Formats: sequence, structure tokens, C-alpha cells
Amino acid sequence: MTSINCAHYDYIEIICLHQYSVKLTLHSGIEVIGNFTQTTIVQQGGIKHEAISGITQQQQPIEIILTDIQRIDVLSANAIFEHLSLS
Repeated sequence: MTSINCAHYDYIEIICLHQYSVKLTLHSGIEVIGNFTQTTIVQQGGIKHEAISGITQQQQPIEIILTDIQRIDVLSANAIFEHLSLS
């Protein structure tokens, strides 16, 4: 299973706990805006990955593998943090 830096897990949990609106920038350059409510394990190509799941701005369910995330920008007002770089 692939993973991210231990220090980043707290920020991921804060996003879920407060259900912040966030923009995730992936290593591929794709940007996803949504609200994420939980972490989960997904299987892709026979490998288990940690992921974050929620809904997009268009109200579509989505799961993003944590190691695919390059940057997180929190869009919600009065958030505990504003930006996080995972690279």
C-alpha cells in the first residue's frame, strides 16, 4: 500500500472533520474542487491505496488517492489552514 508523509494525515483528517470545500491539484495537473468527508482504502491495479472520498462541486461522488495529490487549497472561510503541499 502506498502512503503519504505522516505529518500530512492530520490535515487530511481536518478537511474531513470540518468538511471544508477544497481544491485538490493532482500530480497530473488535474484540479478537483469538492467536499471530502472520509478517508478510505481503494484498490487500483491490484494495489491498495489510501484515498479521500466525498463529492465534487457538481455533486458527483469521487475518490482521490492521497499520493496523487500534489497540493491542497482550502476554499472555506475561517479554515484552520489554507494551503498544503504534499510533494
